Amino acid sequence: MKKATDTKYLIKQRRIWYFRYIIPDRYAYAYPQKEYKRTTQEEHLDRAIEVRDILLMKLRYEFKQIDTGVKASIPEIAKKHLRELTEYKQAKSAPDATETDRLGLDELIYEKQRDIVDDASIKFIPRGTTQEEINKNAYEIDPQTSERISDQQDQIEALRNLDKTGRGIQFIKDATGERFNAYVQEYIKKKTDDGEKKKKTNDYRNAINEFSDKVKVENINKKAVRKWGRDRVLNENLQPQTVITKTQFLNDYLKFVAEDIEASWANILTPFPLNKRDLPKDNNTGKDRQAWSMEDMKLVYQADTPQVKNKPELKDLMVLGMIYGCRIEELLQLTIANIMNEENIRCIFIDKSKTDGYHPFGQRHLPIVDCLNPIIDRLIEGKEQDAYLIATASSPNQDRSALIGGTFNRHKEPLGFPRPKTRNFGGKPQTVKDFHSYRKVVNTNLTLLGLKTNQRESICGWGTAFQSKQMAETAYLDNKMAYPLVQRKEHLEQWASQFTFSF
Repeated sequence: MKKATDTKYLIKQRRIWYFRYIIPDRYAYAYPQKEYKRTTQEEHLDRAIEVRDILLMKLRYEFKQIDTGVKASIPEIAKKHLRELTEYKQAKSAPDATETDRLGLDELIYEKQRDIVDDASIKFIPRGTTQEEINKNAYEIDPQTSERISDQQDQIEALRNLDKTGRGIQFIKDATGERFNAYVQEYIKKKTDDGEKKKKTNDYRNAINEFSDKVKVENINKKAVRKWGRDRVLNENLQPQTVITKTQFLNDYLKFVAEDIEASWANILTPFPLNKRDLPKDNNTGKDRQAWSMEDMKLVYQADTPQVKNKPELKDLMVLGMIYGCRIEELLQLTIANIMNEENIRCIFIDKSKTDGYHPFGQRHLPIVDCLNPIIDRLIEGKEQDAYLIATASSPNQDRSALIGGTFNRHKEPLGFPRPKTRNFGGKPQTVKDFHSYRKVVNTNLTLLGLKTNQRESICGWGTAFQSKQMAETAYLDNKMAYPLVQRKEHLEQWASQFTFSF
Protein backbone atom coordinates (compact mmCIF):
# COMPACT_ATOMS: atom_id res chain seq x y z
CA MET A 1 0.00 0.00 0.00
CA LYS A 2 1.40 3.35 -1.03
CA LYS A 3 1.94 6.02 1.59
CA ALA A 4 1.18 9.71 1.15
CA THR A 5 4.91 10.48 1.39
CA ASP A 6 5.53 8.38 -1.72
CA THR A 7 4.06 11.08 -3.94
CA LYS A 8 5.10 14.08 -1.91
CA TYR A 9 6.10 16.91 -4.29
CA LEU A 10 5.01 14.74 -7.25
CA ILE A 11 2.06 15.14 -9.60
CA LYS A 12 1.17 13.11 -12.69
CA GLN A 13 0.36 14.77 -15.99
CA ARG A 14 -0.05 12.97 -19.32
CA ARG A 15 1.33 9.77 -17.77
CA ILE A 16 4.56 11.56 -16.68
CA TRP A 17 5.44 12.37 -13.08
CA TYR A 18 6.42 15.99 -12.35
CA PHE A 19 8.30 17.40 -9.36
CA ARG A 20 6.52 20.44 -7.90
CA TYR A 21 7.71 22.49 -4.95
CA ILE A 22 6.37 25.77 -3.58
CA ILE A 23 9.31 28.12 -2.94
CA PRO A 24 9.26 29.44 0.65
CA ASP A 25 8.57 33.17 0.92
CA ARG A 26 12.04 33.98 2.28
CA TYR A 27 13.66 32.59 -0.89
CA ALA A 28 11.06 33.83 -3.39
CA TYR A 29 13.16 36.86 -4.41
CA ALA A 30 15.80 34.53 -5.88
CA TYR A 31 13.40 32.61 -8.17
CA PRO A 32 11.38 33.78 -11.17
CA GLN A 33 8.21 31.95 -10.04
CA LYS A 34 6.80 30.77 -6.73
CA GLU A 35 6.26 27.22 -7.98
CA TYR A 36 9.37 25.26 -8.90
CA LYS A 37 8.27 22.59 -11.39
CA ARG A 38 10.40 20.10 -13.31
CA THR A 39 9.59 16.91 -15.18
CA THR A 40 11.10 13.66 -13.88
CA GLN A 41 10.58 12.17 -17.38
CA GLU A 42 9.46 8.99 -15.66
CA GLU A 43 6.19 7.10 -15.95
CA HIS A 44 6.95 4.72 -13.07
CA LEU A 45 6.60 6.13 -9.57
CA ASP A 46 9.62 4.37 -8.06
CA ARG A 47 11.97 5.95 -10.62
CA ALA A 48 10.21 9.31 -10.34
CA ILE A 49 10.83 9.23 -6.57
CA GLU A 50 14.58 8.86 -7.20
CA VAL A 51 14.59 11.91 -9.50
CA ARG A 52 12.45 13.85 -7.00
CA ASP A 53 14.96 13.21 -4.23
CA ILE A 54 17.81 14.51 -6.41
CA LEU A 55 15.87 17.67 -7.34
CA LEU A 56 14.89 18.23 -3.72
CA MET A 57 18.52 17.90 -2.62
CA LYS A 58 19.55 20.40 -5.30
CA LEU A 59 16.92 22.92 -4.14
CA ARG A 60 17.92 22.60 -0.50
CA TYR A 61 21.55 23.16 -1.43
CA GLU A 62 20.54 26.38 -3.21
CA PHE A 63 18.59 27.49 -0.15
CA LYS A 64 21.66 26.86 2.00
CA GLN A 65 23.75 29.01 -0.37
CA ILE A 66 21.24 31.84 -0.01
CA ASP A 67 21.19 31.50 3.79
CA THR A 68 24.98 31.55 4.16
CA GLY A 69 25.63 34.10 1.44
CA VAL A 70 28.22 31.74 -0.08
CA LYS A 71 27.27 31.96 -3.72
CA ALA A 72 29.72 31.61 -6.57
CA SER A 73 29.79 34.22 -9.33
CA ILE A 74 27.99 33.48 -12.60
CA PRO A 75 31.25 32.83 -14.53
CA GLU A 76 32.48 30.50 -11.76
CA ILE A 77 29.24 28.50 -11.85
CA ALA A 78 29.42 28.24 -15.65
CA LYS A 79 33.06 27.08 -15.51
CA LYS A 80 32.21 24.46 -12.87
CA HIS A 81 29.41 23.08 -15.06
CA LEU A 82 31.68 23.03 -18.10
CA ARG A 83 34.48 21.32 -16.19
CA GLU A 84 32.17 18.54 -14.99
CA LEU A 85 30.51 18.17 -18.39
CA THR A 86 33.93 17.91 -20.07
CA GLU A 87 35.05 15.25 -17.58
CA TYR A 88 31.96 13.15 -18.32
CA LYS A 89 32.47 13.43 -22.08
CA GLN A 90 36.16 12.54 -21.87
CA ALA A 91 35.43 9.56 -19.61
CA LYS A 92 32.78 8.39 -22.08
CA SER A 93 35.27 8.46 -24.97
CA ALA A 94 38.05 6.74 -22.99
CA PRO A 95 39.37 3.57 -24.72
CA ASP A 96 38.70 1.41 -21.65
CA ALA A 97 35.11 2.61 -21.11
CA THR A 98 32.57 -0.25 -21.21
CA GLU A 99 29.11 -0.04 -22.76
CA THR A 100 27.65 0.16 -19.24
CA ASP A 101 30.04 3.02 -18.44
CA ARG A 102 28.97 4.89 -21.55
CA LEU A 103 25.26 4.50 -20.79
CA GLY A 104 25.82 5.74 -17.26
CA LEU A 105 27.87 8.68 -18.47
CA ASP A 106 25.20 9.53 -21.06
CA GLU A 107 22.77 9.86 -18.16
CA LEU A 108 25.20 12.06 -16.21
CA ILE A 109 25.75 14.25 -19.27
CA TYR A 110 22.00 14.62 -19.74
CA GLU A 111 21.44 15.48 -16.07
CA LYS A 112 24.29 18.00 -16.13
CA GLN A 113 22.84 19.71 -19.21
CA ARG A 114 19.46 19.85 -17.45
CA ASP A 115 21.12 21.40 -14.36
CA ILE A 116 22.70 24.04 -16.60
CA VAL A 117 19.35 25.02 -18.14
CA ASP A 118 17.74 25.01 -14.68
CA ASP A 119 20.45 27.30 -13.34
CA ALA A 120 20.06 29.66 -16.28
CA SER A 121 16.27 29.79 -15.82
CA ILE A 122 16.54 30.47 -12.08
CA LYS A 123 19.20 33.13 -12.42
CA PHE A 124 18.13 35.01 -15.54
CA ILE A 125 14.35 34.84 -16.01
CA PRO A 126 13.12 38.10 -14.43
CA ARG A 127 11.80 37.86 -10.90
CA GLY A 128 8.03 37.81 -10.66
CA THR A 129 7.58 35.97 -13.98
CA THR A 130 4.67 33.54 -13.61
CA GLN A 131 4.62 29.96 -14.79
CA GLU A 132 1.90 30.96 -17.22
CA GLU A 133 4.23 33.53 -18.81
CA ILE A 134 7.02 30.96 -19.00
CA ASN A 135 4.73 28.44 -20.71
CA LYS A 136 3.52 31.12 -23.11
CA ASN A 137 7.11 31.88 -24.18
CA ALA A 138 8.16 28.24 -24.56
CA TYR A 139 8.08 26.20 -27.78
CA GLU A 140 5.24 23.95 -26.54
CA ILE A 141 4.59 22.43 -29.98
CA ASP A 142 6.98 21.93 -32.88
CA PRO A 143 5.09 23.47 -35.83
CA GLN A 144 6.78 21.15 -38.33
CA THR A 145 6.01 17.86 -36.60
CA SER A 146 3.06 18.93 -34.42
CA GLU A 147 4.82 17.20 -31.54
CA ARG A 148 5.76 18.62 -28.18
CA ILE A 149 9.46 19.58 -27.98
CA SER A 150 11.46 18.46 -24.93
CA ASP A 151 10.99 20.32 -21.67
CA GLN A 152 14.65 21.39 -21.80
CA GLN A 153 14.17 23.07 -25.16
CA ASP A 154 10.96 24.64 -23.82
CA GLN A 155 12.95 26.18 -20.98
CA ILE A 156 15.67 27.46 -23.31
CA GLU A 157 13.16 29.09 -25.63
CA ALA A 158 11.31 30.68 -22.70
CA LEU A 159 14.63 31.96 -21.37
CA ARG A 160 15.54 33.36 -24.79
CA ASN A 161 12.28 35.31 -24.96
CA LEU A 162 12.05 36.46 -21.35
CA ASP A 163 15.66 37.38 -20.58
CA LYS A 164 16.09 40.60 -22.52
CA THR A 165 19.76 40.89 -21.48
CA GLY A 166 20.78 37.74 -23.35
CA ARG A 167 22.93 36.69 -20.40
CA GLY A 168 20.93 33.53 -19.79
CA ILE A 169 21.66 32.04 -23.22
CA GLN A 170 25.27 33.17 -22.87
CA PHE A 171 25.46 31.33 -19.53
CA ILE A 172 24.23 28.13 -21.21
CA LYS A 173 26.79 28.51 -23.99
CA ASP A 174 29.59 29.09 -21.49
CA ALA A 175 28.51 26.13 -19.36
CA THR A 176 28.07 23.68 -22.25
CA GLY A 177 31.14 24.67 -24.22
CA GLU A 178 29.31 26.50 -26.98
CA ARG A 179 32.01 29.20 -27.08
CA PHE A 180 35.12 28.87 -29.16
CA ASN A 181 37.45 29.29 -26.19
CA ALA A 182 35.44 27.01 -23.87
CA TYR A 183 38.17 24.36 -23.81
CA VAL A 184 41.22 26.59 -23.90
CA GLN A 185 42.40 25.46 -20.45
CA GLU A 186 42.25 21.77 -21.41
CA TYR A 187 44.10 22.56 -24.64
CA ILE A 188 46.84 24.54 -22.88
CA LYS A 189 47.27 21.72 -20.35
CA LYS A 190 47.71 19.23 -23.18
CA LYS A 191 50.26 21.48 -24.89
CA THR A 192 52.15 21.99 -21.63
CA ASP A 193 52.15 18.23 -20.97
CA ASP A 194 53.54 17.78 -24.50
CA GLY A 195 56.49 20.01 -23.60
CA GLU A 196 55.50 23.35 -25.16
CA LYS A 197 57.20 26.40 -23.62
CA LYS A 198 55.19 28.95 -21.64
CA LYS A 199 55.67 31.70 -24.22
CA LYS A 200 54.22 29.51 -26.98
CA THR A 201 51.25 28.36 -24.89
CA ASN A 202 50.53 32.01 -24.01
CA ASP A 203 50.44 32.78 -27.72
CA TYR A 204 48.01 29.88 -28.26
CA ARG A 205 45.76 31.10 -25.45
CA ASN A 206 45.77 34.72 -26.63
CA ALA A 207 44.94 33.80 -30.23
CA ILE A 208 42.06 31.53 -29.14
CA ASN A 209 40.60 34.13 -26.76
CA GLU A 210 40.96 36.93 -29.33
CA PHE A 211 39.09 34.91 -31.95
CA SER A 212 36.41 33.80 -29.48
CA ASP A 213 35.66 37.42 -28.56
CA LYS A 214 34.92 38.27 -32.20
CA VAL A 215 33.34 35.15 -33.76
CA LYS A 216 30.54 32.96 -32.36
CA VAL A 217 30.82 29.21 -32.92
CA GLU A 218 27.65 29.16 -35.01
CA ASN A 219 29.25 31.69 -37.38
CA ILE A 220 32.62 29.99 -37.87
CA ASN A 221 33.25 29.66 -41.60
CA LYS A 222 35.87 30.73 -44.12
CA LYS A 223 34.21 34.10 -44.71
CA ALA A 224 34.11 34.97 -40.99
CA VAL A 225 37.71 33.87 -40.47
CA ARG A 226 38.88 35.89 -43.47
CA LYS A 227 37.08 38.99 -42.15
CA TRP A 228 38.62 38.46 -38.70
CA GLY A 229 42.08 38.15 -40.25
CA ARG A 230 41.72 41.24 -42.45
CA ASP A 231 40.49 43.30 -39.47
CA ARG A 232 43.55 42.26 -37.47
CA VAL A 233 45.83 43.43 -40.29
CA LEU A 234 44.03 46.63 -41.31
CA ASN A 235 42.74 47.85 -37.94
CA GLU A 236 45.13 46.36 -35.39
CA ASN A 237 48.40 46.76 -37.28
CA LEU A 238 49.40 43.10 -37.30
CA GLN A 239 51.65 41.71 -40.00
CA PRO A 240 49.84 39.29 -42.40
CA GLN A 241 52.27 36.51 -41.49
CA THR A 242 51.49 37.02 -37.79
CA VAL A 243 47.77 36.59 -38.50
CA ILE A 244 48.44 33.47 -40.59
CA THR A 245 50.42 32.00 -37.68
CA LYS A 246 47.52 32.72 -35.32
CA THR A 247 45.09 30.90 -37.61
CA GLN A 248 47.45 27.92 -37.61
CA PHE A 249 47.12 27.90 -33.80
CA LEU A 250 43.32 28.11 -34.15
CA ASN A 251 43.29 25.21 -36.59
CA ASP A 252 45.19 23.00 -34.17
CA TYR A 253 42.83 23.98 -31.33
CA LEU A 254 39.73 23.23 -33.44
CA LYS A 255 41.14 19.78 -34.20
CA PHE A 256 41.71 19.18 -30.48
CA VAL A 257 38.14 20.20 -29.59
CA ALA A 258 36.72 17.93 -32.32
CA GLU A 259 38.87 14.87 -31.59
CA ASP A 260 39.71 15.03 -27.87
CA ILE A 261 36.66 16.84 -26.47
CA GLU A 262 34.23 15.65 -29.17
CA ALA A 263 32.27 18.91 -29.09
CA SER A 264 29.66 18.74 -31.85
CA TRP A 265 30.19 22.32 -33.05
CA ALA A 266 33.85 21.56 -33.85
CA ASN A 267 32.97 18.81 -36.35
CA ILE A 268 33.10 21.15 -39.32
CA LEU A 269 35.20 21.55 -42.43
CA THR A 270 38.00 23.66 -40.99
CA PRO A 271 38.11 27.29 -42.15
CA PHE A 272 41.69 27.57 -40.87
CA PRO A 273 44.41 28.48 -41.57
CA LEU A 274 44.37 31.56 -43.77
CA ASN A 275 46.95 32.11 -46.47
CA LYS A 276 48.52 35.25 -47.91
CA ARG A 277 45.96 35.74 -50.66
CA ASP A 278 43.22 36.00 -47.99
CA LEU A 279 44.85 39.07 -46.44
CA PRO A 280 45.99 42.52 -47.59
CA LYS A 281 49.38 42.43 -49.24
CA ASP A 282 52.35 43.40 -47.14
CA ASN A 283 54.00 45.88 -49.49
CA ASN A 284 57.18 46.29 -47.51
CA THR A 285 55.32 48.25 -44.84
CA GLY A 286 56.82 46.63 -41.78
CA LYS A 287 59.33 48.06 -39.33
CA ASP A 288 62.68 49.26 -40.58
CA ARG A 289 64.87 48.96 -37.51
CA GLN A 290 67.49 51.64 -37.24
CA ALA A 291 70.72 51.28 -35.27
CA TRP A 292 71.04 53.40 -32.16
CA SER A 293 73.71 56.08 -32.25
CA MET A 294 76.08 56.37 -29.28
CA GLU A 295 74.27 59.53 -28.13
CA ASP A 296 70.88 57.76 -28.42
CA MET A 297 72.11 54.87 -26.31
CA LYS A 298 73.53 57.24 -23.71
CA LEU A 299 70.24 59.15 -23.49
CA VAL A 300 68.08 56.02 -23.18
CA TYR A 301 70.43 54.39 -20.66
CA GLN A 302 70.87 57.39 -18.39
CA ALA A 303 67.27 58.70 -18.43
CA ASP A 304 65.67 58.34 -15.00
CA THR A 305 62.08 57.57 -16.06
CA PRO A 306 59.30 56.04 -13.88
CA GLN A 307 59.84 52.77 -15.75
CA VAL A 308 63.49 52.57 -14.66
CA LYS A 309 62.57 53.49 -11.08
CA ASN A 310 59.96 50.72 -10.94
CA LYS A 311 62.14 48.18 -12.76
CA PRO A 312 65.83 48.91 -12.18
CA GLU A 313 66.67 45.60 -13.86
CA LEU A 314 65.82 47.36 -17.13
CA LYS A 315 69.24 49.08 -17.05
CA ASP A 316 71.07 45.74 -16.65
CA LEU A 317 69.11 44.40 -19.60
CA MET A 318 70.08 47.43 -21.73
CA VAL A 319 73.78 47.03 -20.88
CA LEU A 320 73.85 43.39 -22.00
CA GLY A 321 71.90 44.26 -25.15
CA MET A 322 74.28 47.10 -26.05
CA ILE A 323 77.44 45.00 -25.58
CA TYR A 324 76.35 41.65 -27.04
CA GLY A 325 73.33 42.37 -29.28
CA CYS A 326 71.39 39.47 -27.73
CA ARG A 327 67.65 39.15 -28.15
CA ILE A 328 65.61 40.07 -25.11
CA GLU A 329 64.35 36.45 -24.84
CA GLU A 330 67.92 35.16 -24.84
CA LEU A 331 68.93 37.40 -21.96
CA LEU A 332 65.88 36.71 -19.82
CA GLN A 333 66.24 32.93 -20.03
CA LEU A 334 69.75 33.11 -18.51
CA THR A 335 70.22 31.65 -15.05
CA ILE A 336 73.17 31.93 -12.65
CA ALA A 337 74.38 28.59 -14.02
CA ASN A 338 74.86 30.29 -17.40
CA ILE A 339 77.74 32.34 -15.96
CA MET A 340 80.71 29.99 -16.28
CA ASN A 341 84.38 29.70 -17.01
CA GLU A 342 85.25 28.30 -20.41
CA GLU A 343 88.88 27.95 -21.46
CA ASN A 344 89.80 30.01 -18.35
CA ILE A 345 87.65 32.90 -19.58
CA ARG A 346 84.55 34.06 -17.74
CA CYS A 347 81.61 33.77 -20.12
CA ILE A 348 77.88 34.09 -20.52
CA PHE A 349 76.62 30.84 -22.02
CA ILE A 350 73.60 31.23 -24.31
CA ASP A 351 71.91 27.83 -24.10
CA LYS A 352 69.82 27.11 -27.18
CA SER A 353 67.78 24.51 -25.28
CA LYS A 354 66.25 27.22 -23.08
CA THR A 355 64.91 29.46 -25.85
CA ASP A 356 61.29 30.00 -26.80
CA GLY A 357 61.18 27.95 -29.98
CA TYR A 358 60.44 30.87 -32.30
CA HIS A 359 63.93 31.84 -33.41
CA PRO A 360 66.97 29.76 -34.42
CA PHE A 361 69.05 31.05 -31.52
CA GLY A 362 72.66 30.04 -31.68
CA GLN A 363 74.21 28.24 -28.72
CA ARG A 364 77.35 30.18 -27.92
CA HIS A 365 79.79 31.48 -25.28
CA LEU A 366 80.11 35.24 -24.90
CA PRO A 367 83.23 36.37 -23.00
CA ILE A 368 82.39 38.88 -20.26
CA VAL A 369 84.17 42.17 -20.91
CA ASP A 370 85.98 43.70 -17.95
CA CYS A 371 83.63 46.65 -17.46
CA LEU A 372 80.70 44.24 -16.99
CA ASN A 373 82.26 42.13 -14.22
CA PRO A 374 80.98 44.36 -11.37
CA ILE A 375 77.45 44.20 -12.84
CA ILE A 376 77.59 40.42 -13.26
CA ASP A 377 78.94 40.03 -9.70
CA ARG A 378 75.99 42.05 -8.38
CA LEU A 379 73.47 40.06 -10.42
CA ILE A 380 74.69 36.67 -9.17
CA GLU A 381 75.30 37.61 -5.54
CA GLY A 382 73.36 35.43 -3.09
CA LYS A 383 71.41 33.56 -5.79
CA GLU A 384 71.02 29.82 -6.39
CA GLN A 385 72.28 28.27 -9.62
CA ASP A 386 68.77 27.93 -11.07
CA ALA A 387 67.73 31.53 -10.30
CA TYR A 388 67.34 33.95 -13.20
CA LEU A 389 70.30 36.25 -13.84
CA ILE A 390 67.89 39.14 -14.45
CA ALA A 391 64.97 38.89 -12.05
CA THR A 392 61.86 40.52 -13.45
CA ALA A 393 58.14 39.95 -13.16
CA SER A 394 55.87 37.68 -15.21
CA SER A 395 52.10 37.29 -15.35
CA PRO A 396 49.61 34.51 -16.28
CA ASN A 397 48.93 36.15 -19.65
CA GLN A 398 52.36 37.60 -20.50
CA ASP A 399 55.80 36.16 -20.08
CA ARG A 400 58.77 38.05 -18.63
CA SER A 401 60.16 39.19 -21.99
CA ALA A 402 56.79 40.64 -23.12
CA LEU A 403 56.33 42.52 -19.86
CA ILE A 404 59.77 44.09 -19.67
CA GLY A 405 59.80 44.65 -23.43
CA GLY A 406 56.67 46.76 -22.99
CA THR A 407 58.35 48.59 -20.12
CA PHE A 408 61.33 49.36 -22.37
CA ASN A 409 59.00 50.79 -25.03
CA ARG A 410 57.24 53.02 -22.49
CA HIS A 411 60.66 54.12 -21.18
CA LYS A 412 62.03 55.22 -24.57
CA GLU A 413 58.89 56.78 -26.11
CA PRO A 414 58.91 60.05 -24.14
CA LEU A 415 62.62 60.34 -25.00
CA GLY A 416 61.75 60.73 -28.68
CA PHE A 417 61.76 57.10 -29.89
CA PRO A 418 58.10 56.13 -30.51
CA ARG A 419 56.70 52.91 -31.89
CA PRO A 420 55.07 52.93 -35.37
CA LYS A 421 51.39 53.76 -34.96
CA THR A 422 49.82 52.60 -38.22
CA ARG A 423 50.36 49.95 -40.84
CA ASN A 424 50.77 52.57 -43.60
CA PHE A 425 49.88 50.21 -46.46
CA GLY A 426 51.49 51.12 -49.74
CA GLY A 427 54.00 53.43 -48.09
CA LYS A 428 57.59 53.07 -47.00
CA PRO A 429 58.62 50.97 -44.01
CA GLN A 430 58.30 52.91 -40.78
CA THR A 431 61.58 53.47 -39.00
CA VAL A 432 61.82 52.38 -35.42
CA LYS A 433 64.44 52.05 -32.71
CA ASP A 434 63.62 49.33 -30.19
CA PHE A 435 65.45 46.77 -28.06
CA HIS A 436 66.09 44.58 -31.10
CA SER A 437 67.92 47.56 -32.67
CA TYR A 438 70.82 46.85 -30.29
CA ARG A 439 71.57 43.82 -32.48
CA LYS A 440 71.99 46.14 -35.45
CA VAL A 441 74.30 48.39 -33.40
CA VAL A 442 76.55 45.47 -32.40
CA ASN A 443 76.60 43.86 -35.83
CA THR A 444 77.40 47.19 -37.55
CA ASN A 445 80.20 48.09 -35.16
CA LEU A 446 81.73 44.59 -35.22
CA THR A 447 81.79 44.87 -39.01
CA LEU A 448 83.63 48.20 -38.72
CA LEU A 449 86.16 46.48 -36.45
CA GLY A 450 86.88 44.05 -39.28
CA LEU A 451 85.11 40.91 -37.99
CA LYS A 452 84.19 38.36 -40.60
CA THR A 453 80.63 37.08 -41.04
CA ASN A 454 81.21 33.80 -39.20
CA GLN A 455 82.79 35.71 -36.29
CA ARG A 456 79.82 38.04 -35.99
CA GLU A 457 77.52 35.00 -36.18
CA SER A 458 79.41 33.50 -33.24
CA ILE A 459 78.67 36.59 -31.13
CA CYS A 460 75.18 37.56 -32.32
CA GLY A 461 73.87 34.04 -32.91
CA TRP A 462 72.21 34.50 -36.27
CA GLY A 463 72.54 33.20 -39.80
CA THR A 464 71.77 30.05 -41.75
CA ALA A 465 74.31 28.12 -39.69
CA PHE A 466 71.76 27.82 -36.89
CA GLN A 467 68.68 26.80 -38.89
CA SER A 468 68.70 23.18 -37.71
CA LYS A 469 69.98 21.45 -34.60
CA GLN A 470 72.58 19.47 -36.50
CA MET A 471 73.84 22.53 -38.38
CA ALA A 472 73.83 24.61 -35.19
CA GLU A 473 75.96 22.08 -33.32
CA THR A 474 78.38 21.85 -36.24
CA ALA A 475 78.61 25.64 -36.50
CA TYR A 476 79.10 25.91 -32.75
CA LEU A 477 82.02 23.49 -32.72
CA ASP A 478 83.57 24.87 -35.92
CA ASN A 479 83.38 28.46 -34.69
CA LYS A 480 84.78 27.52 -31.31
CA MET A 481 87.90 26.19 -33.04
CA ALA A 482 88.12 28.80 -35.82
CA TYR A 483 87.24 31.72 -33.56
CA PRO A 484 88.75 31.05 -30.10
CA LEU A 485 87.22 32.65 -27.02
CA VAL A 486 90.38 34.63 -26.31
CA GLN A 487 90.02 36.31 -29.69
CA ARG A 488 86.30 36.91 -29.11
CA LYS A 489 87.06 38.60 -25.82
CA GLU A 490 89.64 40.81 -27.48
CA HIS A 491 87.14 41.96 -30.12
CA LEU A 492 84.37 42.53 -27.57
CA GLU A 493 86.75 44.56 -25.39
CA GLN A 494 87.51 46.72 -28.43
CA TRP A 495 83.79 47.30 -28.94
CA ALA A 496 83.17 48.07 -25.23
CA SER A 497 86.01 50.60 -25.21
CA GLN A 498 84.16 52.75 -27.76
CA PHE A 499 81.32 53.62 -25.35
CA THR A 500 81.40 57.30 -24.37
CA PHE A 501 79.53 56.70 -21.08
CA SER A 502 80.01 54.31 -18.19
CA PHE A 503 77.67 51.62 -16.95
